[in-house]
Amino acid sequence: MKIYSSKYTILFLSLFLFVGGGCKKYLYQGPITSTYGEKFWTTAVAAEQATNAMYLQLRDNLRASRSFFINGDLVAGTFIPSTWWNYQTLRAANNPPFNFSYTPYLPELQDWTRFYKLIAEANIILKNVSAMPSGTFASEDVRNAYLGEALFIRAFAYFYMIRVWGDPVFVTSVYDDADYGNIPPLARTAEGVVIDSCLADLKTASGYLKYTNDLSKVPRASKGAVMALMAHMYAWKHDYINAHQACQDIIDNGGYVLEPMATYSNIWKGKSSNENIWELAMTASLEGNAEASYDFFATFLKDSWVDARSSNCWVSPTNGFVDQFFDKTNDQRFKSIFAKVNASNGDPAGYLLLKYTNFLYSIPETKSNPFINNNLAMFRLSDIYLLNAEALAYTNDLAGAKANLSMTENRAGISSYNDVSSQYDIIDEVVMERGRELIGEGQWYYDLIRTNKTQGWLEYVGYPSDRVNETNKGYYWPLDMGTLFPEDKLLTQNPWWAKNK
Repeated sequence: MKIYSSKYTILFLSLFLFVGGGCKKYLYQGPITSTYGEKFWTTAVAAEQATNAMYLQLRDNLRASRSFFINGDLVAGTFIPSTWWNYQTLRAANNPPFNFSYTPYLPELQDWTRFYKLIAEANIILKNVSAMPSGTFASEDVRNAYLGEALFIRAFAYFYMIRVWGDPVFVTSVYDDADYGNIPPLARTAEGVVIDSCLADLKTASGYLKYTNDLSKVPRASKGAVMALMAHMYAWKHDYINAHQACQDIIDNGGYVLEPMATYSNIWKGKSSNENIWELAMTASLEGNAEASYDFFATFLKDSWVDARSSNCWVSPTNGFVDQFFDKTNDQRFKSIFAKVNASNGDPAGYLLLKYTNFLYSIPETKSNPFINNNLAMFRLSDIYLLNAEALAYTNDLAGAKANLSMTENRAGISSYNDVSSQYDIIDEVVMERGRELIGEGQWYYDLIRTNKTQGWLEYVGYPSDRVNETNKGYYWPLDMGTLFPEDKLLTQNPWWAKNK
């Protein structure tokens, strides 16, 4: 699938490469709309190509240094990275389970610059699409859909940064020729303020976009994606009444359905499952230009699973997450998405994750030069059922919580929800079920942060309690102040890392 091919795309990408390539100054990297500005924003085609470029930037952001999987999976102790990486300091130990330390962090994962490039692209679209003359688009609904997507992507970028680094620098303006050189230093804005602003934007976007379960459209944001992001934002704020309402709207009105276990792997194939609300396009190009990154999904695979291209990968170790939390006799997911492996090449014995094993070959006749041909599932219905269960449990509707839990557990062939009755135990079951259902999808660490105040999951997986209390917030990553501080004298380090240099 080749989606970035026209001269407009080349022009637009050249613009961003011109102002952003190799530069880590985010707000201070030069005028962002000067080159080709008037020539570019003249037709509806420009809005389409700019929007495609925005999704491309998001994909590159999440793929960089495998950060999507590191931020959401690895630091939760679910997997152990191979010894030949520079990720040994992120490694979880087997005894005791999940007892690990991960400082110093990798420098490239302390730099949030790439997300400000994405925010800049969204801001450019919002400014220019709004200003295009009446009649540029087939209808105002078409114009509004582009605005809705840009509002969604900007909100997603901020929420992603918040869950990784905490308070962001909040920018909603486009900096152009007149501003360059006069941009004042900007302090960080409290994450709650940013989330509230993003929620207001998402309410607007929800009116601009429609629900759709058209599989050809799932790599673009729809109303379902907007509502899913709102649900997660409300849950992050512990506003569980509104989180439930957003989840329920998706369940009742979205038209999504859970994928049967018989075709469970469709979820990750790309545009193949009506369970998926939003997925990021990463499938390989039939023309030979891989949109997919081999190494990104191959994080979880080795040996014969990847045609012997790698002998190391992330393994969920024996006596770790899989052995602790999966019913290996009855849970059909265990049989579907894991392969048992022995210790080899520095990797421990344990389990390989098989969610990302859909392949395309450059030479199909000989199965040569394989590409891992999956899309990245960002939001799906099972996530929403489980987030709804969490919201209902926290608002003391325990029966409703168990009913939502049953949706994913029954599909998998287990019924652990029947064995719990107290609010605390039901929420714990939700956290464990989210870990089982969404393993390897960049989610579980954020679940642990969100529920830690009542459940203590971060301490369970090995974080010292003084590190992850609400004052120190040591569950957030540090910022690379050496890179970022010279450009913004008001930027401050996260509390735990300021104390523990």
